[in-house]
Amino acid sequence: MKKQAPGYLSDLNINWKSYAQFLTRIDVEPKTKLLSEGEIADKLFIIEKGGVRMGFDKNQKDFTLQFFFENEMLTDVESLFCQTPSTYFIETIEHCTIYYLTKENLDSMSDKVPEIANITRNILMARLIYYANHLNGYISESPEERFNNLIEKRPFIFMRAPQRHIASYLGITNVSLSRIKGRKSIVDVLSPKAKN
Repeated sequence: MKKQAPGYLSDLNINWKSYAQFLTRIDVEPKTKLLSEGEIADKLFIIEKGGVRMGFDKNQKDFTLQFFFENEMLTDVESLFCQTPSTYFIETIEHCTIYYLTKENLDSMSDKVPEIANITRNILMARLIYYANHLNGYISESPEERFNNLIEKRPFIFMRAPQRHIASYLGITNVSLSRIKGRKSIVDVLSPKAKN
């Protein structure tokens, strides 16, 4: 099976643990809301262990926008920096060990640690690129193509996230996801490169 990617903070060469004095560590059970819709985000979360999703509720159904795993940072950026109510929720999908940085500490770090401005800019740019690519996929790709891209880029999600969350992330129903998976062998789903 394709090895799980190390997380985009690692990809950006950001050793977030070197800033541990500014961070608070928590252990969190699955299905814990770290941020609810309508709240003003006041924390940046960094995942040391576990999985988290960001989503929104509509017509009494929830939809997943993104999954986050080890060495990834998340928050509702607009809510945090503009101090507006969040349009998203953030919820754990596994038992997690998470570090968080309060907005107050982030502002303090920006004053005390000059490179934080560059780190923050790089993280925001990485997120903007991700969201642009994700939106392009929704517009230009079929559900099966989105499924195949998810297998190619992040196959471990199929073992770590509930199917209903994966289906909503792909913009399809549970039934459609089951049909797509049914057209592929389990080897294709969990080890897409195994036949190459």
